[in-house]
Amino acid sequence: MLKAADLMITNPQCIDADTDAAEALDLLTRVPSGVLVTEKDGIWQRPITFTSALREFQAVSGQAALKASDLADQRGLPVSPGTPADSFASELIARGALLVKEEGRFCGLVTAAELLSRLVSAYSELDREMDAVINFSSDEVLVADGNGKVLRANALFEEYFGVSPAVVIGQTVQELEKKRVFFPSVTRKVMKSRSTETVIQTHRDGRTLLATGTPAFNPDGSIFRVIVNTRDITRLNKLKEKLEDAELLTDSYRQELNELRRSDHRGDELVYASPAMTDLVKTVQKIASVSSTVLLTGESGSGKGMIARYIHRASPRRDKTFTVVNCGAIPENLLESELFGYTGGAFTGARREGKIGKMELANEGTLFLDEITELPLNLQVKLLHVLQEGKISRVGGTREIQLDLRFIAATNRDIVKMVEAGQFREDLFFRLDVIPLEVPPLRKRKEDVEALASMFLKRYNQKYHQSKRFSAEVIKRLKSYHWPGNVRELENLVERMMIVVDEEIVTTEHLPRNFSEAGIADGKFKDLTRIPPLREARDALEKELLVAALNRCRTTYEIAAVLEIDQSSVVRKLKKYGLS
Repeated sequence: MLKAADLMITNPQCIDADTDAAEALDLLTRVPSGVLVTEKDGIWQRPITFTSALREFQAVSGQAALKASDLADQRGLPVSPGTPADSFASELIARGALLVKEEGRFCGLVTAAELLSRLVSAYSELDREMDAVINFSSDEVLVADGNGKVLRANALFEEYFGVSPAVVIGQTVQELEKKRVFFPSVTRKVMKSRSTETVIQTHRDGRTLLATGTPAFNPDGSIFRVIVNTRDITRLNKLKEKLEDAELLTDSYRQELNELRRSDHRGDELVYASPAMTDLVKTVQKIASVSSTVLLTGESGSGKGMIARYIHRASPRRDKTFTVVNCGAIPENLLESELFGYTGGAFTGARREGKIGKMELANEGTLFLDEITELPLNLQVKLLHVLQEGKISRVGGTREIQLDLRFIAATNRDIVKMVEAGQFREDLFFRLDVIPLEVPPLRKRKEDVEALASMFLKRYNQKYHQSKRFSAEVIKRLKSYHWPGNVRELENLVERMMIVVDEEIVTTEHLPRNFSEAGIADGKFKDLTRIPPLREARDALEKELLVAALNRCRTTYEIAAVLEIDQSSVVRKLKKYGLS
């Protein structure tokens, strides 16, 4: 707020109070400010303006020898520097000038001309500021008076309604509504209800507009102005979709970064030496280039995840995301939103802005559904729809999202028996079972044990900054072990040896008891609830030796050489146990 000190002239033109009036008037016409201050003995007395000079001249007309002091304003009271301008503005305009007094002495002069100049400048700046605020608003802004006459409209008005702001300014909203420039008029509704109103308007090109009108009131309660903000909902929806796409891209990059970190930590190489794994890898290389669904079966820990990752790395999608979802590790009530995502406010506790699901994150890449048989029946229906149509809808949403995904599913359970028992949908099974691949357990590919052990040894040597190695006897024991926990058990054993063994060479003394000769032999029957007769135990061991030999050897002659028996005995025993 302006104060007297803001308008004060500290060195006004002064004239001696006894100066002849005619000379004072002549000087007054030549002073730029149009104000003189009379002084006597160096002390300011009164201001002289044309207004006061005329008034005082009329009051003393007829007197002889008029002086400058006779022309000065005799009634204007001085103001202090801190007096607000609005408290003396009317008197200042009436009198033309007022002296400023502080601590008993005059220190300056305020003039009506200076006040008007300041007010004009402030009005001009305020008008420019208002134009800037309105025109640079991201919404269309319209300002109307209490009668509905349009006073202002920004440049977006023409973009939204196809009419220049210059045309509508001065017209009433009632007239514009009749001309269908916009319909319905939110300003008219505000004037009727005297409260904030919001309406939906449809643009002639099909866009949907959201207009909100807010009233501003005079002190007497009448409407002073109505301010209308109009937003293009269609544009907002497009911006929302772009933001969602940007969030999807960000989450996708984050997912890829996590996958790269996981790859760096665990290694991506597929180590094998057995004929069974060689045949499996050949098949994988054939089917990697297509996008058909793959169903991996095999025991827990046998390496189904590594095979799934190998398929992705060998496919044209190798530069896209490889996303893993463990269907058995996520609570059933969260699994749907984790897979499909959800819209804002879809359920209590959800993120207000919603969340992108794993399927969207994996778009154009590969989605690996581990433990697929743990998927609830209600979600099996939704997954079947995705496999058939390639589209998903987020939880709580209606918009369908087109996806380009390759699905790889895995299970360690007998999925065929589950289908027969009604525990897994038959139609979904057939959709998943396009390319079935069985990953053999480690006990059926003993040739891989040494290669895998060497790989894990190298990995954990690097991780723990060690240089340990296995003795030949340890490798022999590892190859003789039945590995109920498969590759995962082997990796855990190697890491354990790396941590607990102090010596550089790991010997059989460092191995757990179940890796001793007695433990290995006992392990073959440890799951039995009874001690079998010797003949039964001998037959079981003989059969297992033949199975191991079949996995390693290609002919019955090779088997005979390994077991150190006749070839005819090999043929007879294979026939006995139904092996070939």
